[in-house]
Amino acid sequence: MSMELVRPSLPAPLHGSMCTAGLSQVIPGQTWSGRDSSPVSVEAIRVMRFQEDGMKTLDSRAVYQGAVKRSREVNDFTFCARFNIFYLHTRGTLFFLLDSEEERYWMLRGEVWVDKVRVAISHTWHFMPLEEQLWAFRWYHMCFTHNHVTHHIRTFIDGVLVQHAYYDVGRPVIGDYAAVGNGQTADESYSGDLSQINVWDTILSDDEIRQMARCRSDPKGNYISWEAGWTLYNVSTYDMSLSDFCSREVDILYFWFPRALELTAQYICEALGTHLPTVTNLQEVRHLYNILDETWPESEKCPRYYWSDLNDKQEENVWVSSYDGRVDNVSYWSPDEPNGFRYENCAAVRQDGLIDDDCAWPMCALCTFTKPQRFSFLGTCEKELRNVYFVAYQEDFGELTFKSYGVYHIRKENGTWLYIDNVENVTIATMEPFEPDYPMGRRVWTLESEVCGQKEGPRRFLLTPCETFQFTCDDGTCIPLKYRCDLKYDCRDQSDELECELIAFPEDYHKHLPPRKPGKEEGFLPVVIKVIIKSIDIQTVMMSMQLSYEIEMSWYDNRLEFRNLKVNDSLNSPLVARMMELWSPLVKLLNTDTIDKILLAEDATTVVKRLEEAVRRDEGAAAEVDIYSGGGNPISVSRKYSTVYTCNFDLTLYPFDDQHCDIHMQIVSGQVSFLEASPNSSVVYLGSRVLSEYEIGDVKVLLGAPKIPSEIRVRIPMARLYGNAILTIYIPSLILLIISYLTLFFRKSIFEVRVMSALTALLVLATLFAQASSSLPTTSYFKMVDIWLLFCVGITFLVIIFHILIDNRLYQDEMVKSLTVRPKSIGGFLEDKPQPILLRLKCRMSMSVEQLELTAKLTLFVFCAVFMVVYAILIF
Repeated sequence: MSMELVRPSLPAPLHGSMCTAGLSQVIPGQTWSGRDSSPVSVEAIRVMRFQEDGMKTLDSRAVYQGAVKRSREVNDFTFCARFNIFYLHTRGTLFFLLDSEEERYWMLRGEVWVDKVRVAISHTWHFMPLEEQLWAFRWYHMCFTHNHVTHHIRTFIDGVLVQHAYYDVGRPVIGDYAAVGNGQTADESYSGDLSQINVWDTILSDDEIRQMARCRSDPKGNYISWEAGWTLYNVSTYDMSLSDFCSREVDILYFWFPRALELTAQYICEALGTHLPTVTNLQEVRHLYNILDETWPESEKCPRYYWSDLNDKQEENVWVSSYDGRVDNVSYWSPDEPNGFRYENCAAVRQDGLIDDDCAWPMCALCTFTKPQRFSFLGTCEKELRNVYFVAYQEDFGELTFKSYGVYHIRKENGTWLYIDNVENVTIATMEPFEPDYPMGRRVWTLESEVCGQKEGPRRFLLTPCETFQFTCDDGTCIPLKYRCDLKYDCRDQSDELECELIAFPEDYHKHLPPRKPGKEEGFLPVVIKVIIKSIDIQTVMMSMQLSYEIEMSWYDNRLEFRNLKVNDSLNSPLVARMMELWSPLVKLLNTDTIDKILLAEDATTVVKRLEEAVRRDEGAAAEVDIYSGGGNPISVSRKYSTVYTCNFDLTLYPFDDQHCDIHMQIVSGQVSFLEASPNSSVVYLGSRVLSEYEIGDVKVLLGAPKIPSEIRVRIPMARLYGNAILTIYIPSLILLIISYLTLFFRKSIFEVRVMSALTALLVLATLFAQASSSLPTTSYFKMVDIWLLFCVGITFLVIIFHILIDNRLYQDEMVKSLTVRPKSIGGFLEDKPQPILLRLKCRMSMSVEQLELTAKLTLFVFCAVFMVVYAILIF
C-alpha cells in the first residue's frame, strides 16, 4: 500500500488524490497545443487546471486558437470532453461557442451540475438529468450528439448512454469564438481539470464514443480540436497519460487522530465512512508506521499503539470486527499475543503486530479509506447539491476540514466548530459542545445567520457520509434507509426508531373539511371502498343477515405530505393521536338499526399506501427524509364490524329460490356528501361458501345512481340448498301421497281400512304442512312448498271422496241384489218383466264399481303427473 502526497495548496480529499505530475503555472496569454511535442512525453495528453482554490472568477479561461468561422455551419455534431470537478459554482461551463457578430453566447455549450448536465445548441438548451450524480475529484468523460434530421439529442457519460431527448433546433450551429473553463459570468465559471475537448461536425458511433471513454482511442475533432492550441488566462497545466484518465484505482488514504478511547475511535472512523484498520502480516504493520513517519515526521503523538477494529467482548478469544461483526481468523498477532484473557478485550496495532489491550486505555486512531467518500450536510434547506455535498481534508495531525462543492466550509477555529460561507466570510452557525468533539453525525448548532427561515437559536444539522439510500444514525453510522422506523432497533444508539412521525399536516389543515382536488372544488372526492366479509349468518324467518366484516376506505388527501414511506404498507401506520387528527368519511349503513358508523376510532387500522416514489428530499430535515405526496399515495382506514342487516326475501319459489341481501351504505362528510364511491371499489368474501341453508355466490359491488354517487350496495347472492326440504318435506309428503293413492287398490270390501289409511295420510300431511309453515316467514302469497303440500292434501282428499263414491256404488249394487224378486210363472212361462223399484235403482247407477274405480285411478294419476311436470318447470 502507498500514499500519494499532494501539494499543500490542494490537500488530498477523501475521494482520493488528484494527479499533479508536471503541474506548471502558465503565464496569462501564453499559448500551447494539446499534446506535448517533447520526445519524453509523446503519448502524454495536456490537462488544464482552472480555479484550483475554488474562487469563482471570469479571469480563468482558455481561448481556442484554431480556425473557427461563421461561414462554416454545423448541423449534426458530436461534442466530447473529459473533466474532473473540484468545486461548483452555480454551474460549471466546460466549453462555449460564441457568435461574436450577433453576440450569441449559446451557439454551442456544455455545462455540468451535480445531478444533471446541459447542452446548448444554437440558443436552445436541454437539461439531461443523471441517475448517478457526479462526484468531485473524479474523472468523467462526457459526450453529446445531435442529429438534425431526427432531432435526436443524446448524452453519454463514460461511454454509456444516460439520457436522450427529441427537439427540433431549427437552425445550424455557427460561431467564431470558442473558449473553455468559463461562461458569461463568474457564477458559470469552472473549477477543476479539463482535457480532450473536441467537436466533430458528424455523429460519432456509439462504439467510437465508448472507445474514447475507455481510453482506448484519442481522436481529434474536425471542428474543434484539443491539439489545435489555446491561449491560457490564469490556467495551469500538466501532462497525463491516456490510460491514467480511466484508472479507477484510488490509493489508500489515511487520517490520523490523537489518543481516544476505543468507542470514540470507532465513532471517528465510522462517522467518516470507513473503519479502524486490520493487519494480516508484518509488512502491513511496518508499512503503516512508515506512512505515519513520512506523513507527520515531527509528530510524537502516537509513538507506540493505535486501535484496531477487533475485539472479543462477546466471547473470549473469538475476535470479531466491530465494523461489520465478521469473525477474524487472518489478522497478524505479535508473539505471545493475545494474552489478556477477559481483562483485555480490544485489539491494537503495535510495531510487531496486533496485541490485546484494555478497552479503557486511550490510544491513537487511524482511519483507512479504500474508496471515495462524499459527505452531505443536511438540515440547511440548501436546494443546490453543490452546497450540500462536502469533501473531508486533513492538513494536520488530528485536524479535519470539510469543504463543500460550493461555497461552504466546516472547520474548527479556537476550539469551536464553525459552519461558514467561505466566499462571503460569514459564520452561519457554531456547533454546541459535544463529546466526542467532532461534527460528524447529528449535532446541535447555534445559528448566527438565518437558515430555513429560522433566525438565531439552536438547530440540528447532520453531517454524514451515508449514501442517499441510507439512514444516518445520531453517531454518524449508516444503515439502509428501509430499516428506519421498522419497529426494531438497527442503530447502535437506537436513534433509527426516533422521530418516526409519518404525516406532515399543513398549518391550515382542518379535520372537518374533506380534501378537494385543486381546480375541481365543485367535483366529488372519489373514495375507494373495499368490504372484506369474514362470516355470514342468514336468518330466513327474521329476514335478516348478520355479518362479521371489515370496511376499508381509501382516499387521497392532497393537503398532506408523508415521510419515508415503506414498501411494506403495514409499516406506514401513523400514531393513534395523529390518526385521530385526520379527516375521514362518515359511513351510513342504511338497512340496519344503527345507521351511522364512524370510520376513524382507536380500534381502526390506518395505513398509507405507497403507490408513487418520493417527490423530493426534505432540505430542512437533519436526516434523510423522503417526502411523498398525499395526492399520489392514498390513506387507507379499515375497521371491523358485526352488524345485522335487513333483507327483503322473495319466497315464492321456496325452497328452490335464489335470494340476495345487500349492504346498503352511503359515505358522507358530516351532513353533506362531497364524496363519490369509486368504480374501483370491491368486495371480498373470506368465509365458507356453503352455509347450513344457503350457498353464497359471487359477491359484487353495485354503485349508486348518478344522482346519489355516494351510495353503494354490496350484493350477496344466495342459492338455497333444498336438500333438507327434499328430505323432510317433499319425500315424506310424496310417500304419503303414494300411500293415499295406493288405497285405491285395496279390496273394495274393506272400506274402513281404505278410508282410515287415506285419512291418516291426510292428517300427517296436514301436520307436515303446519310444521313447514311455522319454519318460514309469514307471507301474503303462496310459496311453492305451500302449493306442493296443498296439492298433496287435495289429492288425498280426492282419494277419500273416490273411496266414498266407490263404497256407495258398491252398497247400491248390494241393495239391488237384495231387492230382486224371482219371476212369476204364468201358464208355464216365467215372467221376465222387472219390478218397478229395481228399474229405478238401475237407472240411477249408470257406472259400475269397476268403472268408477278405474276412473279414480286414472284421473288421479294423470292429474298428479301433469301437476308434477308443471311444478318442475316452474321451479327449475
